[in-house]
Amino acid sequence: MSRSALPINLDAAEQALLQKILRKLSVPEFQKERVQIVLAAHHGLQNKDIAQQYQLEENRVGTWRKRWALAHQQWKQDDTTLRPAMTEALALSWLADKKGRGRKEDFTSDQRVKIAALCQESPEQHGFPVTHWSAGRLVQAAIKREIVATISERTVNRILKKTTCLPTEVAIGSMPRSTIPKRRNDR
Repeated sequence: MSRSALPINLDAAEQALLQKILRKLSVPEFQKERVQIVLAAHHGLQNKDIAQQYQLEENRVGTWRKRWALAHQQWKQDDTTLRPAMTEALALSWLADKKGRGRKEDFTSDQRVKIAALCQESPEQHGFPVTHWSAGRLVQAAIKREIVATISERTVNRILKKTTCLPTEVAIGSMPRSTIPKRRNDR
């Protein structure tokens, strides 16, 4: 039993909008490829024919045809007074990659804030007999406080680099301004 591809029916204004997207220089090629798939499907071509014509994999053609068809069908069924107008942005949003692609973040923003806040506290408060934080000591303190289960020194440095806090600023904060060493970009 073979499956049939979802039909795509576009009115003249929608076709003109998709043709306009194809001509724009600011639209990335991968999105233009997806628009070409939709237009070819509208003209009645099967997925295998579209794949052959544009030298693509058949499953890729099917993916973008299906995504467009489902989104377009839902849009058509919505109340015309409530649905958004068919615009370039709407059309490209239907042909965008799904949210959540790529590597997920290992640490939440709350965890990052708590690690950066550790930098503002004195190492002595956490049982370290030193006056300055190091990345290794911050790792130990974050694990001891159960902010994170594990974290590398490199990641702690990345988190701190994105904030205004440096591990040594806790001890420096209590020094008179004239004795504070200048950073390279402060000179």
